[in-house]
Amino acid sequence: RAAFRVSLCVPTLQSATVNMALPVVVVALVCAVLAAPTNAVPAPSPAFGVQDAAAFDLTVNSDGTFDVKMNGKVWLQGSEVQVAGLSAKDGSLKLLKSAPSDGTDPLGDWTGTTQSWGKAGTSAVLMDTTFRTYKADPGMIVFEQHFPTTLTDERQADFELPDSKAQCRIVTTDFSLTSSVNGYNAFVPSGGSYAEHDGEYCNSDHHWSFLSSKLNETACAARCTAMKCKCFDFKEQKSTSAAKTIFPGFQRNTGPSDNLPCFSYHGTFPAMYSEKVSEYTESHQGGAPLTIWDPSNPDLPMVVFSPLNFPKAHHMATSHDFFGAGVKSTVTTIPAGWSQLFLLSAGTGINDGMMAWGDRMLKFTGKPRADPYMDQTSSTIGFWTDNGGFYHYSIGANKSLGSNYEEVLPKVKAYHDELQVPFGHWQFDSWFYPKDGGVGPGGGGGSVTNWTAMPSVFPHGMAFIQSKLQVPMVMHNRQWSDKSDYIKNEPFKWYESKYAVPEDPVAFFDWFFKQQEGWGLKMYEQDWMCTEYDGVSYLQSNISLGDLWLYGMAHGAASSNRSVQYCMPYAHDLLSASAYPAVTNARATGDYFHALDQWSIAKTSLFYWAIGIIPFKDGFYSSTHKQIGGQTVGPELNPDREAFMATMSTGMVGPMDGIYLLNKTRVMQTCNAAGHVLRPDKPISVPDDCFRGSSNPADCSLSSTHSDLSYVASAGGSASPVRFHFLFNNHNKPLTPSMVNLNASSPYVLYNWYTQKVFTTLDSTMTLEAGYEGHVYGVFAPKLGGNWAYLGEVAKYTVAASRRTSKLQLESSGALTAELQGSAGETTSVCAVRYDSGKVSCQQVTFTSATAQATFTN
Repeated sequence: RAAFRVSLCVPTLQSATVNMALPVVVVALVCAVLAAPTNAVPAPSPAFGVQDAAAFDLTVNSDGTFDVKMNGKVWLQGSEVQVAGLSAKDGSLKLLKSAPSDGTDPLGDWTGTTQSWGKAGTSAVLMDTTFRTYKADPGMIVFEQHFPTTLTDERQADFELPDSKAQCRIVTTDFSLTSSVNGYNAFVPSGGSYAEHDGEYCNSDHHWSFLSSKLNETACAARCTAMKCKCFDFKEQKSTSAAKTIFPGFQRNTGPSDNLPCFSYHGTFPAMYSEKVSEYTESHQGGAPLTIWDPSNPDLPMVVFSPLNFPKAHHMATSHDFFGAGVKSTVTTIPAGWSQLFLLSAGTGINDGMMAWGDRMLKFTGKPRADPYMDQTSSTIGFWTDNGGFYHYSIGANKSLGSNYEEVLPKVKAYHDELQVPFGHWQFDSWFYPKDGGVGPGGGGGSVTNWTAMPSVFPHGMAFIQSKLQVPMVMHNRQWSDKSDYIKNEPFKWYESKYAVPEDPVAFFDWFFKQQEGWGLKMYEQDWMCTEYDGVSYLQSNISLGDLWLYGMAHGAASSNRSVQYCMPYAHDLLSASAYPAVTNARATGDYFHALDQWSIAKTSLFYWAIGIIPFKDGFYSSTHKQIGGQTVGPELNPDREAFMATMSTGMVGPMDGIYLLNKTRVMQTCNAAGHVLRPDKPISVPDDCFRGSSNPADCSLSSTHSDLSYVASAGGSASPVRFHFLFNNHNKPLTPSMVNLNASSPYVLYNWYTQKVFTTLDSTMTLEAGYEGHVYGVFAPKLGGNWAYLGEVAKYTVAASRRTSKLQLESSGALTAELQGSAGETTSVCAVRYDSGKVSCQQVTFTSATAQATFTN
């Protein structure tokens, strides 16, 4: 088949009546990239770009099996294909024909092999499978499932919420034991084991960190322990496959990579989980991307497997003998012409390998990585009212400030202004709009009936409160009620079950985002994404509706010059967003103060940033004060860690303190005087050192990132980048140069951010005194000419932000000049060290315009 059948691209509605009981949305495939309020991040310089020579060697055998080699070693073998309840392994599915094929897709020209499969003893083709390889990029293989005729599953069971069908359910956030109507038993950690509570379940407002129909009670308990859970539920259930088709199906338990480690992402705010390939299992809407690596090789060769198009239509699946992927099992009809693509990406090094995978994903979709400075909302510190914060469903106990949000919030802003903390945006959470039911302590409960202000909250409406605050807004929304005003009063048709979703999401969201005139809305926060998906049966049974729902939302936001933040997404939601430029960021951790280690974003960041999505840490309290009168009193015991991680995420920085409780000094350590966040060049992530040897990345307490500054080594010379490494250890343990891919002979100094001590030579192991919260933060600064090392703006978390220090230059006199960016009237201090003597010099700089200089002389 020389003709190219599919590309991403964007799903658009076409009418089709395949099953009268369930109308199917069939997608037309059009290669269009949405315009969005974002700009591409400039490509990294060749010196620091992803330079990955890892390449595959694919052998496809005449019986449909295959081998995948990398660096001369067999990594994966394929043996299973499934469709229509038939299996190649048991002989019920037969290979009917095999032929060479070629074509072109957004990844480039490809050649391959197409194989047709049908029921044994028949000649009708049920599924074509194609292996695509690319001469221009031998580091990837694309696997295609193509369906020449419609396949319909007549077995349509009554709708059940996915979490009621799971055998193992794990909770890592706050919960309460509640009587179970579905026959679960809860297990709570107790004295090194688990206390069983018969007939009760872990009620966390459906904040499941892991859902599986595969794990038995012992395996569920082991997974729970590994995840540092707070509770798990278990009920014996019939195990079924998560995918109704399989290709590729990789062999295991007799496979070449059985004993290699792998990691994948699971649950809401998808979290990394590591295990052996032989033990890997998918979870509900999770288990991808799947990364396999060789820890015995210090270069860390690795492969990443994931869906390439229509991620909400796919699912990973496992058995004892194989792991693979296909169309999710809940789909009732696969329409003729449907094509599902999967990507296998080769890499060297975990961070570079994940970025290489992401580069290929984004090349296919045409989406640029989000620019952290795309607009005022993204660029600046902001004031947030999310769950865990003072103003989440609370206006405080000080009645003199007012009796509703409309009266109180302008006084809060006046306090910020008086304090000279320049918040550039605000966020309103779910407390402002009407719902069809009550709201629990974590914000869960009723569904939105009309996305506008309740009179009890803002008596004069949204435009009025915007006139008082006069800043761009981030605004929260949740799942759609099946009793909403949009169903009752507007012309749009809806699919309804427990919740609702529009039948034509593109038309609805294009209309919807025109209804907020005067609100100041710049970023739409879609929360409870897991709840919406799980509570609408059509999102699960209709093959294209899941991706179309997300596409419509992104299209509507982009059309109104707004961006989108995802909250409580599944891994599949994030994978779908790799095609939508309007989706710029997503929550990377659970709710502030209520979720375990909610500050720790580094492992999830590895996934998000690879596909161009900025990880958002959530808001936080900036002070150690008890926040009396707020929804969450606290106190926050580690506010410095909160502010540091928010800054290093490259996402928004969102303090949530009550009036008179903000710590100005700490907040201003994240930004310049105008409130623009001073960030590293990429989101903080877990370093490669956590994946070497016997290390378990799940137990690793390290996080790292970097900035590249422009450096001119001689007068009249050309600029080249020099890299500053920022390394955080949550435990008070030594740092080593290898943690940032350096060694003891690397030309760097190490600066202890908390004690200001400078190590002018590196050792293989270096002990830094911890800060007052017990963690360690070190900056590896490159040695420059003239015996100088630039330490930067040492009062800020990102001491060497490329948005602050635009250039370093060594003068002919041996002096070092730093060219700085800021705002008129701003004063700051920058430092450098002579690494021959250890002497530190600091210069105070006052900006009279947007630029200034600091010069360090001998």
